Order: sequence, then C-alpha cells, then structure tokens
Amino acid sequence: MLRLFLIVILCWAGQSAAWAEVRLPQAGEVSLGRHWELLRDPQDALTVEQLSRPEIAAAFRPQGSPPALGYVKGAVWLRITLTRPAQAAPVWLLQLRSALLDDVTLFLPQRGGGYEQRVAGDRQPVAGRDVNYRSPVFRLDLPADQPVTLYLRVRSTSTLSFPLVVWSPEAFISFIGTELLLFGLFYAAHLVLLITSVWFYWVTRNISFGLFSLTVLANLFISLGAEGFIYQYLLPEWPLASETLYVLSWFSVTPLGIMFTMHYHGLFAPPWRRSAVGFSLLAWGVALVSASWLLLGNVWWIRPMALLWGIAIMVIQLIVATVMAWRGQKAARVLVFVLVLLLGGTVLRLARNVGWIEPGSFVDNANYLGMVAFLLIMNSAISWRYTDMRAEKEAAQAEALRVAHQAERDLELKVALRTQALRDAMAQVEASLSLERRAQEEQRQFLSTVSHELRTPLAVIDATAQNLDLDDAHDDPRTSARYQKILRATQRLTMLLNDSLHEDGFELLRHGSRPSRTSLPDLLEDAAAAARLLSEGHQLEVDGSRLPEAILCDASLLRLALRTLADNAVKYTPVGSRVVLGGRLVAEGVELEVRDNGPGIDPADLPRIFDRFYRGQNAGQKPGTGLGLSLARRMVEMQGGTLALESMPGQGCRARIFLPSAQPGLQAGNQASSQACNQASEMGAVNV
Repeated sequence: MLRLFLIVILCWAGQSAAWAEVRLPQAGEVSLGRHWELLRDPQDALTVEQLSRPEIAAAFRPQGSPPALGYVKGAVWLRITLTRPAQAAPVWLLQLRSALLDDVTLFLPQRGGGYEQRVAGDRQPVAGRDVNYRSPVFRLDLPADQPVTLYLRVRSTSTLSFPLVVWSPEAFISFIGTELLLFGLFYAAHLVLLITSVWFYWVTRNISFGLFSLTVLANLFISLGAEGFIYQYLLPEWPLASETLYVLSWFSVTPLGIMFTMHYHGLFAPPWRRSAVGFSLLAWGVALVSASWLLLGNVWWIRPMALLWGIAIMVIQLIVATVMAWRGQKAARVLVFVLVLLLGGTVLRLARNVGWIEPGSFVDNANYLGMVAFLLIMNSAISWRYTDMRAEKEAAQAEALRVAHQAERDLELKVALRTQALRDAMAQVEASLSLERRAQEEQRQFLSTVSHELRTPLAVIDATAQNLDLDDAHDDPRTSARYQKILRATQRLTMLLNDSLHEDGFELLRHGSRPSRTSLPDLLEDAAAAARLLSEGHQLEVDGSRLPEAILCDASLLRLALRTLADNAVKYTPVGSRVVLGGRLVAEGVELEVRDNGPGIDPADLPRIFDRFYRGQNAGQKPGTGLGLSLARRMVEMQGGTLALESMPGQGCRARIFLPSAQPGLQAGNQASSQACNQASEMGAVNV
C-alpha cells in the first residue's frame, strides 16, 4: 500500500510539473504568469535539497496568474520548468519585475547533481548579482530540448506581486530601451515641476510652493527607490542606505502632502491653525515611528498598514476638500478632482500589492499615473492661484496709489487752509504783541510819570520835615516824635517808590534767575534795615551765625523775597513786637526764616495765603494788594527753592525759605518768570 501511495504521489507530481512546463520560442518575451508553481514556507525553514522529497514536491500548487501573493511572512518557493528548443536562442533571462524584493535566490540544477545558487534583491550589493539590473534578473543557459526545473526562493517585506517574465537578450535590451525612455519622461516631468516650484517659491516666498517642492522631491525619490534606480546607479554597493532613503521618502510624502493641501486650503490660519498643526504633527509622528520600525525591525506588515494609513489620509483630505468646495472655495474643486485620481491609483496599487488583482502594466503604474496627475494639475492650480493673487495685488496697489494721490490732494488742500489759518493767527498774535508792547510802553511811561510826580512833593515834604526837625529846640518831645514820624513816613514812601515803581523790579522777573555767590547774612541785614523804616517800635533781630558765608543764588530775587517777608512781619504785628531774621545750614541746602511773636494768621486763611489778591482777616485797613507773598514764593521757586508759612493763632508766624545747594528748579523757575512778570506788570508792583 505504501508503494502504491508513493507511486500515485510521484505520478501526480510529474503531471503537475508537466502542466507547469514552458516551451520557449525562438526569441522574444515569454510571460510565466500561468506556468509556475507555488510553495509557501512561513517559517523560512526549507532548503532546496528538501524540495526533492516527494511529500514536499507534491505540496507545490500550480498557479494560473502572475505572482500576486501580497505581503508574506517568511519565504515562498517558485518552481518553473523550461524547455528550450534547439532552434531557440541558447541564453535566456529570467526577470522578476519588482525592484523592491529583498532577497531572491535562483537554484539552477547542475548536470552532476546539486544546484547552483545565484542571488539578487535590493538587500544584496549589485556586484553580487547575476545580472547588473535594478530588478532581479538571472541568466539561464538552457540545454536544447531538455526540460529544466528551476527553483526561486523569495523573501521580502515588500509585496510579492510582480510579473514573472523570460526574455531573449535582444528582446530584453529592446524592452529596457523603451522602459528607460518612459521613465526618463516621467522623471523629466518631476524635475520640471521641482525646478518651477522652487523658482516660484524663491520669487514669491509662498509656503504652498515650498511644500509642493518638497512633495515633488519626496515623490521623485519614492519612484527612484521603488523602481531600483537609486539601488542601481546611486548606491550600488550600499543596499541598506538605498532602502533607508526610499523608506524615508515613502513615509514623508504623506505628511508633506497633508501640509501642502491644508496650506492650499488656508487651514494654517485661524481658527483652524491649531487643528492643522496638530494633524500635521500626528502624521509626522506616525511616519517616523513606522519608518524606524520597518528599517530596524524588518516587520513585514508595516508596509500594508502604511498604505492603508495613506489611503485614510487621502479620504480625509478628500472630505475636507469637498466641504471647502461646497462652502464656495473655488480652489478646492481642483483639489477634489486630483485627490479622486490619486486615491484611485493608490487603491489599485494596494489591491495589486495585497494580491486582490493581478499585476499588469496599468495596475503596476496606476499609483504613478495618479501622482503625476496630482502634481501636474496642482502645480497649474497654485500657479494660477498665484497669478490671480498677483492680479489682485496689482489691483490693490493701483487702488492704494489712487487713494494715496487723492489723500495727497486732500492733504495739500488742508495744508493750504491750515497755512492760511496759521498766517491769520500769526497776524493776530503779532497784533496782540504789538498792542502789548505798546501797553507796556505806556505803562512804563505812566509809572515814570507817577514816580516823578510823587517824588517831587515827597521831596518837599521830606525837606520841610528835616528843616522843622533841625529848627526844633526839642523842648516838646511829642513834637519831635511827630517830626521823626514824618521823616520815617517819607523814607518809607521813597523806598516803596524805589522798589515798586522802578523798572529794575520788573527786569528781575523778566530775565529770570541769575545765580551768583551771595552772602546770606548781608541779605538778612538788608531786609531788617528795610523793615526798620516801616516799623514803629518793633524789635528787629538778625542771627546769621549758623549760615555759610556764601551760597549760589540770585541775590536780587532773594533780597526782594526777604524784604517782603520782613515788611509783612512788621506791618501785621503790633508795636513793639519781636521780629527775628535768621537761618541755618540743613541737608541738601540752607533754610532762611523770618518769625515774629505777633497774633499769627487765622487757620482759615493759611490754605489761601499764597493766592494772588487774597488778604487775610487780620489785614484790616492796612494798605496792600495781596500780591506780596505770591510773588515772593515765585521768586524763591525760580531758584529751585520753596517758601512755606507756619502759624498758630496767638503764637506768631514763621516764614521758611529753603534753597537747595544744587538748584535743579532754576530752569523751571526761569520758565515761570515770564508769567510772574506779566502778573507784576498788571498790578504795577513787585514788593507789596
């Protein structure tokens, strides 16, 4: 029974081998799509010697279509039987038309027994290949009219879906010429797109052109790697480097495409910016992880998952483009069309890669056709968009130029009107200044006249009083006191005329502060002497022992301020009151004071005591205009100092002047001098 079973198995295997046998023509191309047998080896444990065992030989299954095995774990064995007629060419070439097969080994039987091994695949250096070509090609020296059974062991993380062809050398060379011509046109289109998009980006700095350039470049390297041109021409001795460059390009094209389409839609602008950036980062993360896993782990299922991920991304992009087109974005309509083409080509390629449909010229290149359509149409779309944007920009520039010209004309008219208004205002100012100068001149003339008219009778009174005093025998003390009172009154009037109606008083305020080294004790003595002329039995004391010999200040302004304070102390205190003028050196300056022991100032009057024209309740019938303290404070402030009054009812009054060693307020005081001068000019008095 066992012998009978073995005989049946051998007969079935022989019939199977005979069914798969191919008789070659004299020359040309022979497709082996229906003339090969398959044995799966998931554990990659079989050897070619084990294939001759009856039970393993019987496990080969005839196939009726080109290899479309999809993504396979382990290895697969292909068994092919060829017969060369005597009149046919002696040398033939066996091609597995896929440049992404990792490891392909041909086992060719020898006459003396055993098998000759020949290797190919993108994990093998080109120097170790049987034929130096980008896809696995093996040279076959077949005997005439004798069937030869060949074995092929294929291992790959890429798809095992590929045409299986036998060529005569002349037909293979002719096929290569045609194929290289077509690929040359394909890559030339990529280069043209790449150059134009880079140039547009360089000129416009538009990010869409930059992203499109990177997408074109990535797709160019994908095609070069998928078709084996990188392996054959660029890195023939570095298969792992060639594989790495291809894988990185393949996984980067999806996030680049995402970024390009989203920027094309304007989704990187608010309010979609955060979502667009997040989705782009997700795509880049998936790409980097998948590429690293495939290169380092050599995991076979990464490739189909990456294809599914790419299709899912394209579906999402298609949905977004459809929504944007439905919302009225014209540019999105073009993107919907090209995404449909690209998605169709990718789906056909996935179906071919997983073995759902047979390999073929159209199916094998459907993905390339979709990508070329996408790149060509989108290049035109963004170019047209740039042209439209440029036309809009030129129109906007023309409108802006028109508006600028109109604004210039309006501005010229406004400038002319304002200039005329300014001229009118300047004429009014000149007229006002002329009127003011005339008024000031008339005021000076009036003051000179008044001063002259007052000095004449005053001189007569003074001379008469002096004569009366000289002729008096001084027998009557009351009469002598009256003569002295008349003399003091005339001296007081003379001093008031000199201080109030003299032109120098106005010049002090008009020209501002003029600091010089000044002796403060001398100024205190001067103020006391001036106050004595107005006093009636007051006790005037000067204490300058604690003052420095000299400081930098305006002596004229400070003299007038001190005289004002001393005169007020004499004027508003009873006969016999004590008035002390003194000072001391303090931090950052000096402090001068004039204090008395009179009735003081009412608390209700203190907040307004420095207001112009304000007079306190204790002024009574005493002459004055209420400008003295206001002008005294301004004279001190013009030197960078301060003037303050302290008083309690019944406890006298204390006036304090602070002058800094360095006087930062001089400039500000000078700016206030003009206003003070005007105020003094209006009232005709400086020291009241």
